[in-house]
Amino acid sequence: MIINLWSTPRTGSNWYASYLYNDAKKINQNALLFSQYLNYFHFINYIKPKLTDWIYTYEKNSSYPNYSFDWLRKSIKLSYHQGKRIKTPEEEEEYRIELLERHDHEKNPLILSNHILPMSERSYNYLFTKANKNIFIYRQNIKNQLASYALAYTTQIWKPKKDFKPLENIHTDKGVIKNLYDRIIYWHSLDKTNCEVIKYEDINFSNNTQIKIEKQNKIDPFIQLDAETQNYILELCEDFKKYLN
Repeated sequence: MIINLWSTPRTGSNWYASYLYNDAKKINQNALLFSQYLNYFHFINYIKPKLTDWIYTYEKNSSYPNYSFDWLRKSIKLSYHQGKRIKTPEEEEEYRIELLERHDHEKNPLILSNHILPMSERSYNYLFTKANKNIFIYRQNIKNQLASYALAYTTQIWKPKKDFKPLENIHTDKGVIKNLYDRIIYWHSLDKTNCEVIKYEDINFSNNTQIKIEKQNKIDPFIQLDAETQNYILELCEDFKKYLN
């Protein structure tokens, strides 16, 4: 079994993926959850200790997700390799698809959570048609989604702590916000016939106490941005209304 969760950033996808994974584990303890498995950024990035975001140029002591095949379990397994990547992005994509072909999906159900972009058309079509179920998750209030992303991207505070204090006049480059907006438009353009669609605003984030991931923004992110950033987000929201109509 393969279940795909298709999203854009700041839509509660991490929480919902964990929710799906916990449910799958109740039925089959071999269930696995892989995040951004065929996302292009994750073919090229690295993890550096103590950083909350990825880096895209190799630095000392950084590592990257390394997928391999467990022949005994007939399953994909994930580890982290310290050092510089060897495969090109194209080779990495090909290799990960080959692993999916070898994987025993009945014995080891897969939950795959991916942002719809950046991903090649080939990878998207492969996952979409291979899956037993495709779930699309989105945020109706794109003002809050864009604001949440703008604030997190600029401050690099992706998961605010409980004692997080509001910030003021945070400025985010328009290109960063427009990039997410374009991904939102693309998400809405995709055919979702016979698929399940989940709205962020309908998620009960306290629904499952086993999930340690909480709702990220307890304080309105929009009010923490500067006037220029706020105005640009509002412009995009007006453009989005026209798109929907």
